[in-house]
Amino acid sequence: MPSQRALIDANAGEVDGEGLRVVGLEATYPNLVRVPEHLVAVSFVGFTRDPKLVLDQGFASLKPLRVAYINGWKLFEAEAAIARSVNKVDHPEQLFRMLEADRIDVALYTLTDGLALSQSMRLSQVRALQPSLADVQLFLYLHRRHEARAPTIARALRDMKVDGTHARLLSLAAQP
Repeated sequence: MPSQRALIDANAGEVDGEGLRVVGLEATYPNLVRVPEHLVAVSFVGFTRDPKLVLDQGFASLKPLRVAYINGWKLFEAEAAIARSVNKVDHPEQLFRMLEADRIDVALYTLTDGLALSQSMRLSQVRALQPSLADVQLFLYLHRRHEARAPTIARALRDMKVDGTHARLLSLAAQP
């Protein structure tokens, strides 16, 4: 389901929670409670085909550019609005198709997933821009009816990180 819709459904209690989300969503979605232990850390970057393009001023570098990101990604909603042109899509493949068709200058996405997707789509001219625009921790949010479970889930995540289970699961998820 599209990112924005998933948040709306979680906030409405139609699902039990929502994962891989940035800090602070509870301000907009008051029925969501953040589990106080991050699931993963990710780098949000721009992808381009332009070999001369740099984003050396962070999000401010987007001002003269045509950009696209996935609808509902709150970090990009907040920071990318200054771009000359902003497109929102529902699926990551759309970002890279728009980039390949020269409809945008920069596709905003996560580094690891974007590299894998551009490789699987055989987009050899697409490259990730460094430095990253933001390095953030992503969290699990629960509907407030499950609020009492948040400390238990956080403790389990911490234990999994200590005993290596978390790293093993992430490495399995990264395999093709």
